[in-house]
Amino acid sequence: MAAGTVLRPQTEARRRAGLCPAASSPSAIWAAFLIIAVVLGTIAPVHAQPDRIVSLNLCTDQMALMLVPRETIRSLSYLAVRPDISAASDRAGGIPLNHGRSEEILPLHPDMILAGRYTSRPTVFLLKRLGYDVLDQDISRSIADVRERVREVGRALGRASEAEARVAAMDARLAALAPRPGERRPTALYYQPNGYTAGADTLVGDVMAHAGLDNLGARARVRGHGRMPLETLIELQPEILIVDDRKPQAPALAYEALRHPALKAMIDRSVQVIVPTRLWICGIPTVVDAVEILAEAREQTLSGGRS
Repeated sequence: MAAGTVLRPQTEARRRAGLCPAASSPSAIWAAFLIIAVVLGTIAPVHAQPDRIVSLNLCTDQMALMLVPRETIRSLSYLAVRPDISAASDRAGGIPLNHGRSEEILPLHPDMILAGRYTSRPTVFLLKRLGYDVLDQDISRSIADVRERVREVGRALGRASEAEARVAAMDARLAALAPRPGERRPTALYYQPNGYTAGADTLVGDVMAHAGLDNLGARARVRGHGRMPLETLIELQPEILIVDDRKPQAPALAYEALRHPALKAMIDRSVQVIVPTRLWICGIPTVVDAVEILAEAREQTLSGGRS
């Protein structure tokens, strides 16, 4: 403290307690502003059941629509209404959409913001800095992750019991679809445009496992999502080939591998299954619909049938 500076006892005590930051510290001033703003209510408070919910992410869009009344949702991401990737597109209509920009979010005065770990990062950073309540969800790499994500959103939205009911319903269906003990697991491979497949540590791979399939992507030591040469695919000879339902919006070389004569010949000897992208692009309970499709393919393969 500079010579000649006089502090009243109360001020000195507050300074030592960190409640009276030095005027020369911008970070301290900013912290003080946030504390005052929260106390005065200028920043959205946290409610047991938020009623001004905003989602910035396709997966949290669907979680919100699954767990809360529509009237409590102020905005969803623009992807929510796309039927090719959103399993809730029919329920998202009429709700204002956003593109993850702060100028779209702030006027809505949200009391809960749902976001994804890898989407709209500048906006999420700003909203957190301003003191808004933001739930940042990671991606799901397994059905166990799906359970945790549903429960996490349920707690954030004050809908824990609804979330548990969704998890219980999913688990009941999974139990009914599980392979019989000791039953052979047909070999299967998920194959996308550009030769991408799903290996270990992926939601797609775990869905395949729950459906009673042997994922050749994992056996080929692919971890996460990675490329598999067409020659390797043909050499592996999967009994079940899994593709998605996405169609190119314009001619693209990425789709040429799927039209290769050698692949067509292999498909003629295997069961080909189409799993709509919207069922497992997100870690939400609709993944059980993908499990059901693949479990039917398992039964078809074991009975000697072909697509």
